[in-house]
Amino acid sequence: MMFSWILISLLVGFLKAQESHKVVYAQIGGTATLPRDAWGNKDNVYVNWYRGSEKDPTISRNPQKGKDVKTRVSLLEDFSLQISPVQELDFEVWRCEQHELKYRSSRTYRLYRVTILNKVPALMFGDSLSLECKLESSSAQPRVTWISPNKSDCQQQPLYGEKISVTDVSRCHSGVWTCKVEYDRREAKATTMVSVIGLSPSPPDPIYTPLFSTVNIPCSLSFNIPWSVLNETGLQGGSWSFTPLSNQNKKENLLSLTVGPVVRWDVTPETEGRVMGRELKDQDLSIHKLSVSEKSRGEYDCNLKFKRKTLSSKVKVEVLQVSSSLGSRVYEGQMVNLTCTLGHPLDPDLKVNWTCRSCSFPSSTLPSSPFLSFPEVTRGHSGQWKCELWKNEKLLTYAVLPLKIEKAPVDIWLCVAISSGVVLFILLLVIVIIGIRRHKQIMMYRRRKTRFCCCKNPQPKGFYKT
Repeated sequence: MMFSWILISLLVGFLKAQESHKVVYAQIGGTATLPRDAWGNKDNVYVNWYRGSEKDPTISRNPQKGKDVKTRVSLLEDFSLQISPVQELDFEVWRCEQHELKYRSSRTYRLYRVTILNKVPALMFGDSLSLECKLESSSAQPRVTWISPNKSDCQQQPLYGEKISVTDVSRCHSGVWTCKVEYDRREAKATTMVSVIGLSPSPPDPIYTPLFSTVNIPCSLSFNIPWSVLNETGLQGGSWSFTPLSNQNKKENLLSLTVGPVVRWDVTPETEGRVMGRELKDQDLSIHKLSVSEKSRGEYDCNLKFKRKTLSSKVKVEVLQVSSSLGSRVYEGQMVNLTCTLGHPLDPDLKVNWTCRSCSFPSSTLPSSPFLSFPEVTRGHSGQWKCELWKNEKLLTYAVLPLKIEKAPVDIWLCVAISSGVVLFILLLVIVIIGIRRHKQIMMYRRRKTRFCCCKNPQPKGFYKT
């Protein structure tokens, strides 16, 4: 019986000794801070930090020598102990001894593990995410809060508890998740990276670009995930396809994705040199420097094909074109029509503004219409005609047409006069020929009439045809 009481007393004493340690939580690879109790005169106090039962201090502060050189274990300004990065051998009792003259103080600390379980290499959009923050048992009563990745355009509420589950993950869940442990008016943080494979959202509005330019068609992974991880997740291929505005039932393949040690966009045979193939080294999947023509109007579709699902992103491209009914070189006095078009009627929220550099009349007099008509152009209409496309006070794009008005040369008028004379001469000649032929027809008709005569020589009685 006495022996049992002795064991109980020893156990209680051991537990009390354990509880007397100051609790500090940390994650392997993270940073741990063991706070020194403020004691003595800071300028004169000696501080020694010991690991476990070691007799030699791990690091010391001697007011006569200054602080030790900063290594993985270092002292802060207030001589607290900082361990970074934390290793497995650091999870034990630490002792801080301070002395000033003949006065001494001692405090022990116990470093406990915070471990995040259920780590996954990558998730797909729409998958479920489960995380667990496991705490090593201590005398403290910790409170665990999960903080999702900090994204300005995503509003996520904190989640509480050691175990959490998130359904239907999106790009907002991709990034660094933090397990915050609050205990004894202190806190510790453990982090883990969650990669969610998905494509960045499609642009809400079309891309507006002028004719005969180049444009990038955007498509990218929502997070910069290594291609090796994508391959492990089941990446099988990808493509860029195009549906023209003029024929929405026709779909053209532009690029195909080659998967392997080297990932690249390869040009398909029907591309006709409009796009270029390239090697992919980051999350950028865009088409670079697409040559813009009238045939570029339409919808571009970016796809990544995995074993379980296909990710898609669509981008619409609108091409602004400005043209003249007589070309860019016009003579004075001619009628000219200018047209600014996207190849179809403009939406109600789109507006056209015309300006002209070096023209001799104010642009403020020009109407906000896609069409301009000049019954007789003058030299004052020469210049760089710019058609600007606006939406809600925002300039989307513009197209420029150089228009040159020239004086009609003399030889042209001479050609016009000669041509008119030749036409008149031919007309008179035709009239004369028609008159002569008419006269001949009348004379021939008269000669063909039958004539009779009576001969004086004796002839048999009767009449004869002559």
